[in-house]
Amino acid sequence: MYRILIVDDDLTALYAVTTYLSMKDYTVHSSRTCHNALTKLPRVKPDLIAVSASVSDMSGFDLCKIIKKEPEYEDLLVLMMVDPGDSMQEDKAVYAGCDDYIAKNFTGKQLLSKLQSLFRIKDLTNSLKSRYAELAEANKYLELQMSMAQKVQRSIIKDLDMTFKNTRVITKYLPALAIGGDFFNVCTLDSSRLGIILGDVSGHGISSSLLTLMLSQVFLSICHDIKRPSELLKRINETFYSIFDGSESDLYVCIVYLIIDINAKTITYSNSGAAYPILADKDGREAAELELNGIPAGMLRNVSYTDKTVSYNDGDLLFLHTDGLSDFYFKEDTDGFNVRLKDLLIKSIRNKSRLEDILKNALDTFYNESDSKKYKADDISVIICRL
Repeated sequence: MYRILIVDDDLTALYAVTTYLSMKDYTVHSSRTCHNALTKLPRVKPDLIAVSASVSDMSGFDLCKIIKKEPEYEDLLVLMMVDPGDSMQEDKAVYAGCDDYIAKNFTGKQLLSKLQSLFRIKDLTNSLKSRYAELAEANKYLELQMSMAQKVQRSIIKDLDMTFKNTRVITKYLPALAIGGDFFNVCTLDSSRLGIILGDVSGHGISSSLLTLMLSQVFLSICHDIKRPSELLKRINETFYSIFDGSESDLYVCIVYLIIDINAKTITYSNSGAAYPILADKDGREAAELELNGIPAGMLRNVSYTDKTVSYNDGDLLFLHTDGLSDFYFKEDTDGFNVRLKDLLIKSIRNKSRLEDILKNALDTFYNESDSKKYKADDISVIICRL
């Protein structure tokens, strides 16, 4: 039942409109002055005020302006009753902020039609506000869940700064969202071997982040028992594929896994579609990609991977990254990115830069976190190792 307040100092018109609307199942109140109408608002709480443009103590336009300025009456509709054929009053009604106006020579049907249209809009507005409130509450809950998920993910996938037998490793993780689809780990396999894994689950967000946690735990559970990187990728592929067996998921994961043998001075690695690591020599003469291709894990059931082994010297630099680093500014120019990155590493080595400075320089060059215009298209992970 809608409540309507009629404001008019014409007693005949006031009585006629009040009586007519009362017969149409509206709850109707009346007032002969605008000041009296204002005092009634808190008690009556009308859904609509129908006010005459010309009231003795105050114009209906001024009453409308007062109402529209008050936040507590933001949902209150105002219908201005103007003199027939008076275009100036019609313009004033619009400028005053009225929701609509009607000429005073209206018929009962015309008034009902006008009211029905206004209340229909009011109902739709209230419905939208209610829906927005529900969405806001849902978003608040989702933000809480995202925050909790972020804490869980970052407790497992942590930025590292570790040293193993004079080999130092530092990492940096920059998810596109609060939670991301990259994962990495650096693990001592035995007294002379270090395992480094870097992976990128397709997409980013909740589903990808859940898979990163699963893959991180799979890696930790099997890395000490597996001698060859290719075998580890094969096991991860089987695990990943089994999760979505029979479903239509398009998720997959690109991984590079390296085993550094400190005693033998070798790096043995395997790759399932990840960006190539770069090995730069200690004197800054050259930087070479550790090229090796492989099918991303999770795409096919039975996949075999291969291994490659390269030698290194003490002081050489190993640089790993996910493709988010190249996608930021060089998405359409992979070759240009690789040339620029190699040049950066060579110059850093010649300048005897610390690992922290190399990391900062790489991010400033290819990511520029301070750039307010940037679009975070993908997660970024970087691992730098001084051998």
